[in-house]
Amino acid sequence: MKKLGMMLSLSILLVLLSFSPAFASGLELVDSYPKDGGGGFQPENVMVKLYFNEDVSAKEVQDINKDCFVFTDEEGKEIPLKVLYSSKNLDEIWVLVNQTLKPDSAYKLRISGNLQIPNGDTLGQDETVEFRTRNTSMDTTVNMGLMLLMVVGMLIFSSLSMKRNLKKQEAEKEDIKVNPYKVAKETGKSVEDIVAKTEKEKEKARANAAKKNKGKANASAKESAAQTKSLKDNKSVKGPKRISEAGSTYLTGRKEAAEKAAAKAAERAKATTTNPKNATGKSKNSKSKKK
Repeated sequence: MKKLGMMLSLSILLVLLSFSPAFASGLELVDSYPKDGGGGFQPENVMVKLYFNEDVSAKEVQDINKDCFVFTDEEGKEIPLKVLYSSKNLDEIWVLVNQTLKPDSAYKLRISGNLQIPNGDTLGQDETVEFRTRNTSMDTTVNMGLMLLMVVGMLIFSSLSMKRNLKKQEAEKEDIKVNPYKVAKETGKSVEDIVAKTEKEKEKARANAAKKNKGKANASAKESAAQTKSLKDNKSVKGPKRISEAGSTYLTGRKEAAEKAAAKAAERAKATTTNPKNATGKSKNSKSKKK
């Protein structure tokens, strides 16, 4: 019986020892963010988070693992990065991209199979995380459209609210609520007189409101007529005209001086013609006596 028990125990121990390697799976990449094949990510401040099944933050392997990450663009050009470790989540590695990426472009992070943990286990094979950035130009267009709609909506809402308030104020002015029995009791007048007075005040308020609206309409009509008249009065001309061509008799200073000089010259010429040259008054008298 004892031999049978010992043999059974040894058999169970051998079975357990044979299956022990199945539980030691080694280092594995469990998940990532962004996920492999994902898209629609902002191109600024990109960070790829890698989640493993073992502690990968030990200081003794950080220098060894720093060259196990390569980040490339669509053309295969390497982009500078920085590897960060979390003090709380020891099974995570954060890969920070040190520059702004291009919108609507594909990128790839390659993790080398040589990535290892303190006990010597490695990742075994290369892993990749590929993702695509979003088209930010479309975001700008959408944001501008939303802002425009918001501004238009605010203007429409404020206009409607103002109109409602004006109508409400006019209605309150027209609708004068008076308790005729209470007023009759306080003033000693009859209820009929109070009701008649109230109706008269309502009619007066309505007339004032109608007059006010009519005045606004007339002012608007006059303004439109004035604008139309000013447009009609504006005539086009081919070019500037002289004052004399328009019928003006006004003389400028230079023209008046020229006319005076011309008049003086005419007087001199006339005087010369009447009195011949070298003829004096005495000679004229002597000639007349001889005759």
